Amino acid sequence: MNASAICTYVTPDRRERQVCLSVALDPAIERARVMTQLVDCVAPDPASATRLVMEAAGGVLEPWQLTRLATALAADQHAWAYYPHEQAIEAVDRERLATYARVRRVARVLRPVASVAALGRRRRSPIAVHAAGAQREQSGLARIATGDAYKDAAQDQWDFNPAGSHYAGAAPSHTLDWFEAIERHRYHQYAPWMPEVMEFDRHRGRDVLEIGGGLGTDLSQFARHGARVTDVDISSGHLRLAQENFALRGLGGRFIHHDAERLPFDDASFDVVYSNGVLHHTPDTARLVAEIHRVLRPGGRVIAMVYAESSFHFWYRQVWVHGLVEGRLRDHSIGEVLSRTVEVTDNDARPLVKVYSRARLDRLFGAFDQRVTTQHQLTAGELPLPLRPFRSMLEPHAGWNLVVKAVRAS
Repeated sequence: MNASAICTYVTPDRRERQVCLSVALDPAIERARVMTQLVDCVAPDPASATRLVMEAAGGVLEPWQLTRLATALAADQHAWAYYPHEQAIEAVDRERLATYARVRRVARVLRPVASVAALGRRRRSPIAVHAAGAQREQSGLARIATGDAYKDAAQDQWDFNPAGSHYAGAAPSHTLDWFEAIERHRYHQYAPWMPEVMEFDRHRGRDVLEIGGGLGTDLSQFARHGARVTDVDISSGHLRLAQENFALRGLGGRFIHHDAERLPFDDASFDVVYSNGVLHHTPDTARLVAEIHRVLRPGGRVIAMVYAESSFHFWYRQVWVHGLVEGRLRDHSIGEVLSRTVEVTDNDARPLVKVYSRARLDRLFGAFDQRVTTQHQLTAGELPLPLRPFRSMLEPHAGWNLVVKAVRAS
């Protein structure tokens, strides 16, 4: 990637300037943390005509901004929305522009209702923030130097907020009872669909790689059903706990601390690559998917879950509750709202969180054959009482998880 980019820069007061940004612009990276300076170009540069950066003052773009972005895309320009107060930039294509427009329509219609709803809500207690640096120094956990703010946030999040650990109840931590309590909640209360859909018992004798194995809960299911398993994770805290989990269960596996956008394996090393809720947390998801394709053997299988944009959780919990009722969309993009609210945290790490449509996910895995996408994860407790009897009908269309399965061509 280049160290800077010349572009047409549009300010919230509709002024357009030709500037040089002190950051790279890569349309393949959907959202990135950036710290940039705007430097006006002294002489006109034809390159600026191919890139448009729209500065956004809040989370809901104005109609004229949507129109200007649409005009740029129609002219085959690359476009981005830039949120300087968040130090974040998002690549905009026609699909993301349509999402911006839907968020605007929802906000326009529901903001008066949201104001009334907010009156009856108790103020949320502030997050008890613990400095990640102090936590890391005390824990002795290793950290990968990535040079990327979102990858650093992912390490701060999952090194000190282990995924699923808040569902362990009263079981003492670091014991088999603790890991089993987390497992019971995952497969019996939260996602009973998961063991069958994720094929835990179908890969005996095969080499299975999990990208971002968390506490090793899912990977241990593959292992106990006879797979040879490897866990690669950017979080050293997760890896340490996954190793503890395997040791307590008497299971074997490999555990590697590494950035999955550059997998440390030879081509064609695995029969199955599995990833549950991880691809949407890395900045260059397309690169990670290409790495999955590279390390799979011909005929090998990928099973991956990402968060769904077309879901009850996204539109009700994130846009309506967090965005409108709590008023976060006045100042923050929906991407920032997701970073602040989706993952359970006690150190306000704000990892990257992205959502996908079926169409975008299908394009992302376009190099694979036999692509099938299904939608899951909608509990009765998430729904208003009148909708709960229809949960099973709604889940395939409004679940929070999109699961893609595909095969590398032989």
